Formats: sequence, structure tokens, C-alpha cells
Amino acid sequence: MLEKTEVAGDDAIFLPKDTPTVQIDGLITADDYSLDEAYVITSKDKTNVKAMMVELSYYEDIFKGVTSGSILLNDSISLIDRLGMTGFDYLKLKFKKTTRASEESTTEKYFRIYRVSERILNNNASETYTLHFCSEELLLSEQTKISKSYSSKKISEIIYDILSDKLKIDDSYIRMQETEGLYDFVIPYKKPFEAINWLTNYAIPIDKEGADFLFYENSEGFNFYSLQNLFSQNIYSTYAYIPRSIGSTEGSAIEVKSKELGRNLVGIKSYVFLDTFDTLYGTVTGAFANRLISIDPLTRTFRDTKFDYSTYFQNAKNLNDYSLIPEIKNRLGKKPNESYDAVFKVMVSNPEQKKAIGISEQPWDVANDIRAETYVPNRTAQLSLSHYSRIKLAVSGDPNLTVGMLLEIFLPSSRSQDGSGLDSGEEDPYNSGKYMITAVRHIIDFNNKYETILEVVKDSYGSSIDTYDNSGDLEKAIKGDV
Repeated sequence: MLEKTEVAGDDAIFLPKDTPTVQIDGLITADDYSLDEAYVITSKDKTNVKAMMVELSYYEDIFKGVTSGSILLNDSISLIDRLGMTGFDYLKLKFKKTTRASEESTTEKYFRIYRVSERILNNNASETYTLHFCSEELLLSEQTKISKSYSSKKISEIIYDILSDKLKIDDSYIRMQETEGLYDFVIPYKKPFEAINWLTNYAIPIDKEGADFLFYENSEGFNFYSLQNLFSQNIYSTYAYIPRSIGSTEGSAIEVKSKELGRNLVGIKSYVFLDTFDTLYGTVTGAFANRLISIDPLTRTFRDTKFDYSTYFQNAKNLNDYSLIPEIKNRLGKKPNESYDAVFKVMVSNPEQKKAIGISEQPWDVANDIRAETYVPNRTAQLSLSHYSRIKLAVSGDPNLTVGMLLEIFLPSSRSQDGSGLDSGEEDPYNSGKYMITAVRHIIDFNNKYETILEVVKDSYGSSIDTYDNSGDLEKAIKGDV
């Protein structure tokens, strides 16, 4: 059925009318959604393009800063010409899950359309193309430079000033965690987001280990939080992969878990291990051990600071209860957390300058301590550990799923008792557990299906790893005598 729709220039055209959704009590299917608005807005006019939409993808990535996405359109009304699209246009999105009215979960936001790609003429009557969009703040940051000095300020205060004063972001869209210590910084003509990412390296959480802050945008706004703060959140939901043909599950971990969680158990459609473990990566990135020599040229002193993963693991907030590495020593007599020279760094620091003779008499001429001995070795390891194990999941669409959120994930073991390769319903003890979402892709298509693709990570195991009792046992195992 067609309905008359007004577009730019007071013209009227006919577009397919949305098929009404028959709402039953709760979800129709797990993938159903309601796309309320998909407006393309230009200086001429605005038009709802949801009837032309082939697929909508919305992206978040905790390590890449801002939200973005793309929308594939099948256009038979020459929308680009009618609206006068020139690259300075906007897209308004509003979609929600088709649930009971009291449980609706809605995502609504304005984006900047910055590119049209893959524009293909299908015939004389229609064409397809992709509109690429991103947060308006990304373009504002690229168009702006900051040159400003800050004296005796917390890093969280400096970042808030940049977001609020320089980018004019509303307070309701800024979510921050307070940082420890006072700093003196001069931002030397940097772009706002570039300056924030630079400052984030120095930020240290209050009463937490290391320097693990991240700056990112999600559906709730711009966030500045430490990893350990994110790891302390409540679990949003529990997800489980339960294959249909796994043989008998009576009394198995799958059956027990299903009964325990009941309706709160959410199914995983499919999953792929992107990284199960990578000890070479952990070694060369300094995740297990690293070393910093910090030199103060004014006081003519230096400090030797070593990062030890085992000590850090005992003191820090981790997602799960068990360490990534065993206590066994290699043939050189060193444990994985004792190979400090695997990553060796040297830098200039200033921890004692305010106390130095001759300098301390004029403290206003000396910058506050940048705490290099804390942020360099710890951040080097913490960022590497944060995504040591990664899984890509496909689940039913949920607009509540956003980066920085915690999930409990239950995965079955692939081993079986009879050697047939069929899963017996046992839980994978190492890869099940708590994970944090680091990337999200919400996919909505013209068939009214909504799917969410997640990348989740963890920094620890859900079960204790087996290890050799001593170096002699390890040597025997290497020779094949287990």
C-alpha cells in the first residue's frame, strides 16, 4: 500500500506504507524491533527514509572514541537531489525493541552525514547508495584547535572543561570518574579529542591500581572511566550458547544453568574466538612484566620501576577470579611476571623536583609530578591485558547493549566422553565468566529484523589454570615424558 508523503519543495510523492505490527503480549520474536524515525535533514527539508532502508548499522567501539554507522538506501525518488544533500546534513535515528509499553528500550540520536558511497544506478527509476554518519562532535573536534594552560587541575577537570567549554557538549551527555592528583598542563594547539586522548594516558583512578582510564562515546554519552571502575559494575545480563544437537544434557551444566537463570537466560546465536590467548603478545606488549627507567635531569636522579603481573593481579579489580599465567619458571629461572626486560622504557620524569634544594624555594616554577612511575608501566600492561581474550558474539538485537557494559557469558565445552566430538553439555571453565563489551554493531534490516554483534573481552580466567609443580616436571613435559 502507498501513502502520500511531502518532501522538499512542497512536492508530494507516494512511498510504501509501513505494515502495521500486530503486538502480542511481549516480543513477537527476539529479533523484532520498531524503527520509529530515520529522518534525513538538510537545509531544504527533512524526509523519513525508513521505507527506503535496506540495512542500518550503528557502531560503538570503546577504543575508537565516537559512535558512527551507515544506512543503505534503495532510492526511487531522487532523494539526494530533492533534499539538496551536500555533506552538511543530518540523520535522526529513533528505534526500540517491540516489547510491552512499560518495558520499551529506545535509542535516539542525531548524527552528521559526512559521506555518500557506493552510489549505483539500478535502472532509470531507482538507485542504491550508502549514507555514512558519525557523531557531530567528531567533526567539531576536527575543525577546532586548543591552546590553553591548566595549573593545579585534576585531569578529569581538564577533560570536562574541553568537552563542556570547547565542544559545547551538554552536561547530561558527559559521564566522568574523578581522577587522582593535581597536574600542570599546557595543551599545545591540539584538536579536542586528540588532547583528551593524550591526557587520558596520565589519568590515575582514586584508590585503584595503575592508570587505566578510557575515553569513549556510547549511546548514553561521552564517558571517561577507568577499566577497574567498569569491572566493578553489576552484570547487565547472562548470555549462553546452547546448541540444539548436543546429546543428553540431563544433569549437565547446561541444564543446571538453564534452570538457575530461567527467563533471564539470553541465547547466543553464534560466536567466534578472536583471541583465546596469546602469550607472545602478552610478553612483547609488557602485559606480564615491563620496566621503566625514569630520569630527572634537574635533581640528577633516576628510578627503576618494574611491573609485576602477579602482584598487580592480587591488588587490582579483575573481571574474574583467576590469573592468566602460571607460577612456573622457564629454563632461565624466571617466571612470566619476572621477565621485566621484555618491554623496557626510558623517559624524563619529575617526582622530586619540588623537594630539591634550590628548586623547592620557588615551587611555582616547578610543575606538579606527572607520576610517570605509576602511569607508564601500569598503563602499558593494563591496556594489553584489557583485551587479552576476545570473543565475537551474535545475539538478538537489544538497544540497551552498549560498550563498557558487563555480561556473564556461559559457553559449553567441546569435549565429550565418548570421543565423538559431540558436546555433552559441560561448561567451558576457562572461557565462561564475566566479559566487558568493547565494540557493538546494531544491525536493522528491511525485513524488520534486529541483530546485535558484540566484541567482548576479559582480563582473567573463570577457573584456575593447571600448571607444572616444578621446573623438573616442565622439563620432562617438553621432552614428551608427561
